[in-house]
Amino acid sequence: MNNQKIINNVYITKKRISAGSFGVVYQGQDINTRNFVAIKIDKENKEDSSLLREAEILRRLQPLQHIPKFYWAGKDQESYVLVIQHLGRDLTHYMKTFRKFSLKCVLNVAEQMINILESLHKNKVLHRDIKPENVLVGKDDDESRLYIVDFGISKFYKDENESHISFREKQPFIGTTRYASINAHKGYSLSRRDDMESLGYMLIFLLKGQLPWQNLQFTSEENKIKQVGQMKMKMEVSELCKGLPIEFGRYLDYVRGLPFKSEPNYKYCQSLFRKVQNEHNYLPKELVFDWNISQKGEKEGQSTSSNLFNSKPSIFRKTKEDLSSNNILGSQLNQSIEQEMNSLLRTPEQKKSTLTPEINRKKNRIQSISSFNDTISDIDFNNSVLLGIQPSILSRLSKISFNSISRVRNSKSNLSLTPEIKAQDKIQQIKRDSYIENITGVKKLILLVLVLVKGMMKQFQNVQK
Repeated sequence: MNNQKIINNVYITKKRISAGSFGVVYQGQDINTRNFVAIKIDKENKEDSSLLREAEILRRLQPLQHIPKFYWAGKDQESYVLVIQHLGRDLTHYMKTFRKFSLKCVLNVAEQMINILESLHKNKVLHRDIKPENVLVGKDDDESRLYIVDFGISKFYKDENESHISFREKQPFIGTTRYASINAHKGYSLSRRDDMESLGYMLIFLLKGQLPWQNLQFTSEENKIKQVGQMKMKMEVSELCKGLPIEFGRYLDYVRGLPFKSEPNYKYCQSLFRKVQNEHNYLPKELVFDWNISQKGEKEGQSTSSNLFNSKPSIFRKTKEDLSSNNILGSQLNQSIEQEMNSLLRTPEQKKSTLTPEINRKKNRIQSISSFNDTISDIDFNNSVLLGIQPSILSRLSKISFNSISRVRNSKSNLSLTPEIKAQDKIQQIKRDSYIENITGVKKLILLVLVLVKGMMKQFQNVQK
């Protein structure tokens, strides 16, 4: 990155994460520890920078969970900078992927967000801009926890004497139009009830995938604030929450009806969503985020794929064990299977290099059978009678041998031989013919042995008589 910035001689910017009207957010790194951080740089050099207000609130909230860790804030090279914990993606990122979340996922968001708002409010802080973009997920081992960020327009609603801020009208609009409370549209001062109402709109958006006022056409920002506000006031809660568990509507009715200075009953709000959980028989451990399930499935899929490629198929292991334990043929068959598998895995070059020896072996077997068959065929029926062998038996044996050699020769003819192999075949044929021509002496020797054996058998029979 060519335009890296060194912040306070401790942090260095790495890459841009996001940008807005306030300034830019970078992924950064601590030069000493190498830990990643988030660096917010205000593009306006003002003494009342929102980053200074955010830093003050973050310092107050540091003991709390669900709040990013605060590292440093100050002015660096004419810009106000805030350095905080580097977190994961926001909920808007996952909405772009999933379009809408499952009920289990939204119930998880509801429970965590109600706890977060209760913690903020007990520390005298109003967030005033609750929306999916400001809710981030933790990283690595912390991926099941939500964090609330961006306290740029947040405010303390109580002073040091525990006095609540006064109610006022004709206040400038504060927040994001889509999720702002009706009081914000009316120009009223905001309080704890308004954070809770914004959360209600956010939960409906996450579960349904949209809100009714998203598709309105506006001529200006003022017109947008006015039209959306009017629609929120006119639309019945039952219509807004149509298709959702009734508890979502009850939650919205409750928080809308709270007085300005009243503390919301957070336990009651939690009980509404826990009732939905119980009605659907969801266990607490089942309330997980949709994206965590998706990521887990991908990892398991990768693990399964790895096992498939790194282990032998179980069918071949079973074949080997079963056949080897039953008979010798099983061992031979298993070797044949492995040879076939190895053959399938060979490259074309390897197959070519092993083709010639295999063909030669087949040719040698053919030659041996052919030689034996030629020898037998030369023994005439007179010799067979002399030896006491019935001609019909010899005929059948001869037919068997001829049928066998015929099948082998047919298999040989099916081989695709190269010109070199054909030349070798011619040479072998010449040698075989020469051998057969000189076999006469061997045939005579065989006949002599058979005659001697027959004579010995007759003598043995006479002795028994």
